[in-house]
Amino acid sequence: MNKPTEDILTLSQEVKEISDEIANMKRKKRLMPDGEEKEELREDIKIKQYQALFYIEMIENLLKTIKK
Repeated sequence: MNKPTEDILTLSQEVKEISDEIANMKRKKRLMPDGEEKEELREDIKIKQYQALFYIEMIENLLKTIKK
């Protein structure tokens, strides 16, 4: 397997794991009472979402290099 393909698979797995973490965090947030802890969790969710988007962009860039 060539390097870009391996990287894509690794990043795809990371995105899946982050997505699962986000889902669990959102479930937990939904059950929490309003307050500072809930706001902190909301910020943590946002950071995880940005991380997932970053990995998705990396995957897209790797796919472009493979197609060249």
